[in-house]
Amino acid sequence: MHRFPWVRAVRWRGALPVLIAACALPATTATAAPTAPPCGTPVAAHEPPCNPHLADSGWGASHRGSYASGASPYPGPRPADQVRWQHVQLPRSITQVPVVIDFSSAYPDGGRVAWMSTVSTPDLSAVHKVDVATGRVIDSATKPAAGTGASISGAYNLLDRDDHLFVGRARSLEVYGDARPGERGSPIAQLASFAVPQSALCGADDQLVGITMTYDGHIAFATERGAVGVVPRTLPELTAENVRSVQLNGERCTDGTPAADLEIVSNSISADEDGGIYVVTSKAMHRIQWDGRRLRSGWRARYETGTNAGGVRLGEGSGSTPDVVGTGRDRDRFVVITDGQPLMHLVLLWRDEIPAGWQPIAPGKDPRIACEIPVRFGDPTRTTSSSEQSVLTSGYSSFVVNNTLANEALFAALPPAQRRVAAALAGQDPLNAPYGMERIDWDPATRTCRSVWANPDVSIPNGIPTLSTASGLVYGQGQRLGTWGLEGLDIETGRQVLRVPASPGPDSNSLYAATAVGPDGAVWQGVAGGIDIYRGPVRPAPATRCFDLDRPRLAVLSVRGRRLSGRATDRACGAATRPLVRVVVRRGGRVVARPRTRADAQGRFALTLPARGRGALRIEAVATDPAGLRSVVRRRVLR
Repeated sequence: MHRFPWVRAVRWRGALPVLIAACALPATTATAAPTAPPCGTPVAAHEPPCNPHLADSGWGASHRGSYASGASPYPGPRPADQVRWQHVQLPRSITQVPVVIDFSSAYPDGGRVAWMSTVSTPDLSAVHKVDVATGRVIDSATKPAAGTGASISGAYNLLDRDDHLFVGRARSLEVYGDARPGERGSPIAQLASFAVPQSALCGADDQLVGITMTYDGHIAFATERGAVGVVPRTLPELTAENVRSVQLNGERCTDGTPAADLEIVSNSISADEDGGIYVVTSKAMHRIQWDGRRLRSGWRARYETGTNAGGVRLGEGSGSTPDVVGTGRDRDRFVVITDGQPLMHLVLLWRDEIPAGWQPIAPGKDPRIACEIPVRFGDPTRTTSSSEQSVLTSGYSSFVVNNTLANEALFAALPPAQRRVAAALAGQDPLNAPYGMERIDWDPATRTCRSVWANPDVSIPNGIPTLSTASGLVYGQGQRLGTWGLEGLDIETGRQVLRVPASPGPDSNSLYAATAVGPDGAVWQGVAGGIDIYRGPVRPAPATRCFDLDRPRLAVLSVRGRRLSGRATDRACGAATRPLVRVVVRRGGRVVARPRTRADAQGRFALTLPARGRGALRIEAVATDPAGLRSVVRRRVLR
């Protein structure tokens, strides 16, 4: 399957002497061809493309998938449903929290399991396997801690298409799976423990934090001190020789620079189908580009990092995993975070080329920033706000929850790790709990952001919310009068329309864990020492359609007089399609022609160039397939 523009040698004929100087560059750098067959993307609104290397369950990675949107097309509980709360206690320790829950592909018997790693104090390095239908804990695996107790290393994980669980802990990638492959009730086996080489770390004290799956089947990881690497997911290729890495801190990793002066990563990462890997640090937002052979910096953009440490925030910078927003069919495509200003802002950054003519939104702002809007949760007088959760996104809509305690000064004197736990526990107190959720939309017509609604009353103190496009609700683990339970808000209005009580005890405190909509329609929530599951009626999953990873092949074949001809072919999921071909012709920086056509059944196309004139012609040919994937060839023609 081809991910790079395909260019054949050019043959020149005719009366006009023509010289073409090659300067072909893809519009966005594409990754190497994936080795897996195409996957099924659910037919639902605003669906990001499925990643064929993740578990076939619709929820195989932190924040659901490689885009890290956190949104689900699967139906969850609705206001009129009878919903049952089930608490699952994990063995060994009440302090362990499964921050991320992944769901397996279907086993031969039709059942599925949920996999999770946990963070805890003391660190148990635990992994658990739970039956989806019953909530029964099938098996657990623990071992002595390999890192420091204060790190979030191990919080993030992913489940690949072979149902192997990858967890980044300390300086290793641990891989778990079934001891008896294909058997749902099988105990857990550790399949590998891959020590990341020192060359792919930043200093002796560095540890793995974020993890995601690239669309060509590599595990991408980021460390606390800004090392970013990739390694193949297949176990025989999980070797030091196959690691590719870059250092966001460069030589500062080895020149004695104090850790406080480094760019620090405290969230997970995300990836798109064009090879972009998105990492937010305490100083800047980064796109790292993976082309199947090497990693390089795509771009770096400064955002307002602030010095807002207190409550759930432990230092400067964003508290959110970057979300990838916009698919191949969308004109505007972003990466979305919240920033670190005292009054937190939602920030959208152009993830591809900055649009031509785009001006910075304000003096001194990075031109890559498309939107920076304050999040006040419905209080126009608010001067402070913060969130330690990934932004929940669906299409051009972003949903942000408030994590600012009423009195954060109570915890200021505590060490950072203790302060974060104390703040999470205090979030259950109605007098100190955070309140508020806000929806902010990007308007592609005006290319601006606006607040759609704000609910100042809902309290989701420290959990990562999700939503179901099928049910039309945003879900989160909330407290009311000190009792935990499932909150459901209407996506369109923000009105609270669903409440399922759980427990008034600390064992239902979400402690920064993510909410997930399972493949059976139940909502799963990691909590202190276990899982809260909210089970409503089982509804059918949405239909799926093949996700086309195959870019069209574009070949400029010949110029004869003013006639430019070529071939543009595409095979989407095994079927031939006819790509649309657009050509933009410029002379002296001015557009002189914009011809377009569609390739015929054999892939041939022909277009007419402008008449002879003074100066070189710059030609950009773009072939677009039905999935919105593009191949681009740029040429300079001297006539």
